[in-house]
Amino acid sequence: MTTNINHRTSALGDLSPVVFFLTFTTMKNWLITIALTLSFLAGAQTTEDNIKSIYTTALSEQYSYELLRTLCKDIGARPAGSEAAENAVQWARMIMDSLGADQVILQEVDVPHWVRGNAEMAFIEDPKTPLAVCALGGSIGTQEFAGGSVSAQVIEVTDFEALKSLGEEGVKGKIVFFNRPMDPSLINTGFAYGGAVNQRWAGAIEASKLGAVAVIVRSMTLLPDNHPHTGSMSYEGATKKIPAAAVSVLGAKALHKALRESGEIKVSLTLSCKSLERTKSFNVIGQWNGTEKTDEYLLVGGHLDSWELGEGAQDDGAGSMQSLAIPYYLKKNNIRLKRNLRVVLFMNEEFGMDGANTYAERAIQLNEKHFVAIESDGGSGAPRGFSIDGNDSIVQVVRGLRDLFSPYGLHEFPTGYSGADIGKLNKKETLLIGYRADNQRYFDYHHAATDVFESIHPRELEMGAASMAAMIYVLDKKDIHLTQKVGVE
Repeated sequence: MTTNINHRTSALGDLSPVVFFLTFTTMKNWLITIALTLSFLAGAQTTEDNIKSIYTTALSEQYSYELLRTLCKDIGARPAGSEAAENAVQWARMIMDSLGADQVILQEVDVPHWVRGNAEMAFIEDPKTPLAVCALGGSIGTQEFAGGSVSAQVIEVTDFEALKSLGEEGVKGKIVFFNRPMDPSLINTGFAYGGAVNQRWAGAIEASKLGAVAVIVRSMTLLPDNHPHTGSMSYEGATKKIPAAAVSVLGAKALHKALRESGEIKVSLTLSCKSLERTKSFNVIGQWNGTEKTDEYLLVGGHLDSWELGEGAQDDGAGSMQSLAIPYYLKKNNIRLKRNLRVVLFMNEEFGMDGANTYAERAIQLNEKHFVAIESDGGSGAPRGFSIDGNDSIVQVVRGLRDLFSPYGLHEFPTGYSGADIGKLNKKETLLIGYRADNQRYFDYHHAATDVFESIHPRELEMGAASMAAMIYVLDKKDIHLTQKVGVE
């Protein structure tokens, strides 16, 4: 200090000791004021500032989009039990390690292994008119039938009541064609899907009870194209296992027209699918430890498996890669969470929820407290909001955060369904939230060969990743509990 003062005295020249003292004190106070001001500004990042930074990083770097590109193009479709699914597991573990996860867990899951085979064909026999079809997931093939194909008269119904009204006499020995479209008048296409999907899931069960030899189901989509859409089906409660296939919307219209004009037609159906022995796979769990409440977990996730007709980009490569990008976006913005962040990539959502069941069961065994869980499994569309699975009190609390998210297009905060995978967690202890993207075109791609990386818009995908990251950050910061109300800063 003596050296510095002498230096300053020399620099000030012939100033009197009093003048020097006042001048030096003023300069010192000014420097202190600047230092304190800079320190304050550095720590004055508001919640809104941090949210904006998260979106800026996501839109600028497009990290989740590049992850998805690799998942789709280098690994491809990931049906449970397949080699590709195992490759995806190992790749995701590597990415979590590279993102500095404090812990990466491969949680063993027992999964089915169904394969499509090479032969999928159907046609109206007279005149011969091809129909675009694909086997429904879990269906048996037609190998046991003469010539390896089913050939039978077709009857058309729109629902199970209409089927039952025909009785065994009207159904036995025939192929049942379920032709109930998704309701195009519903704004929420998820509701339209829910109103039609039971014919896909249980059509073979109900038709088998009346002696049908096979079922053909109109694809679950609102797009009038020639791409059939697969999806899981069941034989639980069936009298006998019978082949089940989806037909494209244009194929369904052609079949309906032929029945209306001819009254009676026959269809030939060939499927080479079959079920192999169940096998071992994994949930991939990455954990980034929190700074304070390390006995609580913030979960973000989607499912890593997919159907194999496309690349599984929308369902659910988008949601799983949005989740995987969240620790990257938080770290890039120097945001540390109080609680442990878990990214969970669930295995086999499509074909029995084995990954979700395994994770929830293990969480109960370990007495793990999940503070909040957010799932993305609705495609890569532009942000619309979050669905909240909880009581009226907590719904109002989360809706109270709307002003933080409305600048980014998130206006809808309905109650209800949060997600299939996180829905297995204890709802009394965990706030369950579903990220909701615009779904008007989601079912154009869902379970079809068109579900490829090229269907993804990078900005919309990144807006979703940023929305989930921001919501996790806000909920963790504000300590929102199921019975606690808080205001917005």
